[in-house]
Amino acid sequence: MYPNRNFYLPGQIIKKQKGFLIPLTLFILVVMSLFALVLSRNTIQTSNSTTLEMISTQAFYAAESGGQRGMKRLFFPSANVRQQVDMRCNDLITTPIIMSFSSGTNDVPGLNGCNVVVTCGCSYAGNNVCAPAVAANYSTTSAATSSFYKISSVATCGNGSLQAVRTIEVGSFLEQE
Repeated sequence: MYPNRNFYLPGQIIKKQKGFLIPLTLFILVVMSLFALVLSRNTIQTSNSTTLEMISTQAFYAAESGGQRGMKRLFFPSANVRQQVDMRCNDLITTPIIMSFSSGTNDVPGLNGCNVVVTCGCSYAGNNVCAPAVAANYSTTSAATSSFYKISSVATCGNGSLQAVRTIEVGSFLEQE
């Protein structure tokens, strides 16, 4: 009745199928899994990079604040007597300014978790290191007429693998009149 119609016995249908969909499905799953893994890894690295950049910027501004605080300590309330400025610089050598931006009066929201250490170095025009300026051995008529000061501010922000350390050095000099 139907001459063109093929009738198969139950075992013949399985023999004719090649089964290409299972390997294709496995291939697609493996490739998509690799793409997802690479995308996930890139996202994590980008996130860590962005966080480190932010912490590095915080450390820079914290170190800059420390440098400003050191200059203020050095030259204020008076900067007209070189002996006093030399003494304040020597005081910063023995007892550096230590600032923590997450406690009490230094609470600055943008710098939370940052710590700064500020020190000072002093030298005369001939690259001689300033001796502790004691009135008995300090002469305003000495051969040195200028003192050079170097404020060093080291800021540390963050912790663990997400930590940044920045150092800023600020220089200044004072001439004797």
